[in-house]
Amino acid sequence: MRWYLGWVKIPACVAMLAILFLGAIPAVAQEPPVTESEPVASAYGLGDQVLSISLGPFFPLFNLVPGGSPSSTNLTVGGTGSIAWSTYVTGAIRIGAEIGGVFSFSRPNLNTLLMLPILARAQYVMTFYPFEVPLSLGVGMNIVKYGDLKNIDLLIKPGASIMWIYDSKWCFGLNLAWWWDMQFYPTDPTQSRIGNFLEVSVSALYHYQ
Repeated sequence: MRWYLGWVKIPACVAMLAILFLGAIPAVAQEPPVTESEPVASAYGLGDQVLSISLGPFFPLFNLVPGGSPSSTNLTVGGTGSIAWSTYVTGAIRIGAEIGGVFSFSRPNLNTLLMLPILARAQYVMTFYPFEVPLSLGVGMNIVKYGDLKNIDLLIKPGASIMWIYDSKWCFGLNLAWWWDMQFYPTDPTQSRIGNFLEVSVSALYHYQ
């Protein structure tokens, strides 16, 4: 079968393809561009809560002593774990608390260093579905035990995470956090120091109401 246009013979199958192609052009032209890199609104709000557990290695970096000069921590790579709870005050801001534990060993005698941080924590959460990026700041006390020595230090812990949103309840991801452990000795300021440590951990987060 052939269709005729003036003096030009056009096969029916070619004519049908041309009609379908021309009909599809407006739909393609009207399709909006996809911009997945832009932040999207959070699925959570006031009153929603989060429980999280984190585990990973702990890297002692250096100490800052009076005068600001760095010195070695003389510690091995250790391990860290924590449990945290937080609640949403807006769709992007969470506040809560964190309790954790750290172990490491001194060099060369391998004495055990234990730390128990107890922190108040605030987070600002940016969502780029299917990921969210929480920026956090924790402040509190760090109970330190080394051999027979015990001390309670001031700990400031800024950090950032990238979390994969598995579903409306669960997220999984990676955390980086810098520890400033401030150990002060008013009676002997020469012994004061600020420990600088790096936490790298993986987390599982559970959302509930």
